[in-house]
Amino acid sequence: MHDGTNSKPTHLRTIGQQIRHFRESVGATQDEISERCGIYRTYLSRIERGIANPTISVLVALAMALHVDIQDLLSNAKKNE
Repeated sequence: MHDGTNSKPTHLRTIGQQIRHFRESVGATQDEISERCGIYRTYLSRIERGIANPTISVLVALAMALHVDIQDLLSNAKKNE
């Protein structure tokens, strides 16, 4: 679960990278997505950097705001564990 080079779990970084990828692919800012999800922009930033561990509810809200399935946010994370 940890990659040994960092104290952050690999899956959190990977999920964050997926969220950032999808957010950028739809041309949305962190402010726009966080407002749609009802979360603080700083929290979204922490999620994207792999620092915060989002709840299932937040992941569902992010998937809906990004117009993707929640599985899309998690698919690469499972491969990198």
